[in-house]
Parts: sequence; structure tokens; C-alpha cells
Amino acid sequence: MPPETAPLRIAFVDLTFHWPPSGGCWVDLKEIAAGLMRRGWEVKLFVPVFTDYYPRGHIEGELPFPVEKIHFSRFTFNAYHVRKRIGEAVRAWNPDSVFLGEGYQMKMHMLDHFSKDFPTYCRFYAYEVNCLNLHYWLYDEKRVCDGGFLTDPKRCHRCWNPGFSFPRRLARIAFVKRGRELQQHFTEEHFTHEYFTTLGFTSWFRKRLPEWLKRAEALIVYNEFTANFFRSFADNVRVIPSGVDTKRFSPPDVEKDRDRLAILLPGRIHDELKGLATVREACRKLKEEGLDFELRVTAPDWYEFEEDWLVNVGWIPQEDLPALYHDADIVIVPSLWIEPFGITTLEAMASGVPVVGAKIGGIAETLVHGETGLHFEPGNVDDLAEALRHLIKSPELRKEFGYWGRRRAVEVYDWDKIVDTHYAEQLELAARAHRASL
Repeated sequence: MPPETAPLRIAFVDLTFHWPPSGGCWVDLKEIAAGLMRRGWEVKLFVPVFTDYYPRGHIEGELPFPVEKIHFSRFTFNAYHVRKRIGEAVRAWNPDSVFLGEGYQMKMHMLDHFSKDFPTYCRFYAYEVNCLNLHYWLYDEKRVCDGGFLTDPKRCHRCWNPGFSFPRRLARIAFVKRGRELQQHFTEEHFTHEYFTTLGFTSWFRKRLPEWLKRAEALIVYNEFTANFFRSFADNVRVIPSGVDTKRFSPPDVEKDRDRLAILLPGRIHDELKGLATVREACRKLKEEGLDFELRVTAPDWYEFEEDWLVNVGWIPQEDLPALYHDADIVIVPSLWIEPFGITTLEAMASGVPVVGAKIGGIAETLVHGETGLHFEPGNVDDLAEALRHLIKSPELRKEFGYWGRRRAVEVYDWDKIVDTHYAEQLELAARAHRASL
């Protein structure tokens, strides 16, 4: 047992962590861990290294805390070995609490394993255990799902594994050796492998899942929509937003000086659920009205467009993101799916750029309509065109929305505020109670 005066220790376990990150969830975990370190905690991140289908554990550059990597193969990345080997590594470090980051069915095994002996926090970034494709979207019907794994696992299985696709995918995983670049994500193999090796497809797993969820110190989600998935099964649900580095993302030092207004659509626009088709049609409508602007998108280099006003600026590395927002007059976040949070909304607000965002998921909660930007109905071309028209024609309104967006980002979503308000005191109380009980 460590001395009472020794610094509190928290072990972060993230089953898909890679750096530089390809999404906001890994930024979220990194900032929480770094924030706790600044407040005197000892922090260590434990990650599996298994890159056959996804860059799990591939880390470039320096992180502000130590990282312990545990190597696996497609034949050892399964519930038994992951529980055993990551469990042994974490226990050898002797933490006061455990924080589980990104992961899918495997994360539930980790929750079962650690919650028996430590206060264990489970952070949900998307729909990890309630949707096998993570988007809570029925692709064959092109609409938001109305069920999910927690309430109808057999339907969820059929949605993601139509026909005989499940055994075919398993055969590819077992017999085909994959050689590829780390940044190429093979979605079907990635999710199917974990679903199978965790026994997620069995009634055994499905029956135990609600029991495991109840044992968490807290189930942490981004928004009320996601929280309602879990409230039927557990009373330990907490809604905590993500944050933004308001020092890194800040308004430019000089006034923007350009001939043509720039509208930015950031993120993985090659994903159909990110809403490029809606934006493209709305902007085409505005062009026919004679409005002059340039629409900039971030996409793989091979993406080309016919329109001279639609420009692909390429995939922007993390270190260059602030400059991307500095050069924008309006940012659009047009997701069709129920985006759990939408980190680009905060990055734009912190940068003093007005946002036009779909009124759905986390975007509906972070963006204040008429104050920091404008909402529109997801997928509604006319509604989006009207919002854009309003801002394009009013530089004063763009400036006002940018000011209040920046202020809201600093006062509510700055990472220091997020850690102090939602994490530091609560985690300390549970950790000290655990230490005292030893």
C-alpha cells in the first residue's frame, strides 16, 4: 500500500490509441491525462500494439506521460490474452484507479476485469457497445437507427453482418495475411475481429454486458442522447463534453484580407455521413444566385472536383490545423449521423470562426443557435443554403458569432475548465477512498 501522502496514480487504458490521432477521442484522452498530471497525479497509458487492421499502438512523437505498449497478433488479440496481459501490466504499476478510453466489445472485458479491484471509469466516445458499425446508422435504409446492441443485439448483428458475411470475414481474418500502410483502416476486419474474439456475438456476452456496465465507477458519455442508452441499465452515467486547447486554437493576430470569402468543411469528408453531398448542393444553389465564395474541404489528395469554387486542401496534419481555421470565414459541420460530439465545432469556435452546424447530436449542444453560429436540419439543402446565405451577406454577423463562439469556448470548453469541473475532484475522491480501503 502506498503512503497516504504519495501522489495518486491513474492508469489509462486505450485499446485503439495511436498518435498522431485520426479523431477527437484520442485527443480527449491525452488532454485528460495531461491535465491530471499538471494537478499532481501520476499517469501512465497502457496500449496494445496490433496494427493488422488499424494502427493500434502506433505512436510517433512525444506524449507528456509514459506509455507502456503490449504487443499482440491477430491470434492473441482476444479477450483472454488482452485481459491477462494488460491486466498484469496495470496491476504491476499499482494504480489507485483505472480510466478506460476508446474500445469496443473488448473494453467491456476490461471493465469486468478492473472494476473488481479498482474504481474504473469507462469513457464512451461514439456508440462503441451499442452499434457494431459505430455510427448508429442503418446504411441500407439511410437513416438513424432506432434500436441498438443493448436492446436488440440480434438485429444489430444482422445489420452489420448481412447474409453470410460474418463467416466470410472470419475466413479472411484467419487465412489472409495483411500487408499495408498503417493509415489504411480496414473497417470490416477491424470490427469483425474484435466482435469475434470477445465473444460479442454470443448470448453469454450479451447477458453479462448490463452487469458489467453497472460496476463502473462512472459511464462517461458526450451527450444526453448517448446517456439514455445506458440509463436503462445503470445509474452511474455522467455527461461530460470534450474540450479544446484555446491557446492553440485562437483567433488570428491580423485581420483576414482576401478577395474571396472562404467556407471550410473540415474532417473526413470522404465519409458519406459527414454531409458533403448536402453542402455541395447548397453551395451550388448559392452560386447560381451569384454569391461569390470558395468552399474548402479536407480530403485525400486523389479527391478531385469539377467545380472551380470547390477546393481540396488535402488532409491536414494536427500541427497545421490552427492555420486552417485562421484562413476560414465560415465553418460548416453538416453531419447526417448523430455525431456524439463534433470536435471541429469547438476548434472553429475557439478560433473565432462562426459555425453552421447540423442540429443533431453533440453539435446541437455545443453550438448555440443565434449566438455562436446557426443550426440547420441535417441533410436539408434549403435550410443549409439559407443559413450560409445569411452569413455570407453579413460580415458583421460573422464577426459577432465569432466573438461569442470564442468566449464560449474559453469559458466552458477550455481543457483546464473541463478537467477541473468534471474530473479532478471526482476522481480524487474515489481514488483516496480506494487507497484508504486497502
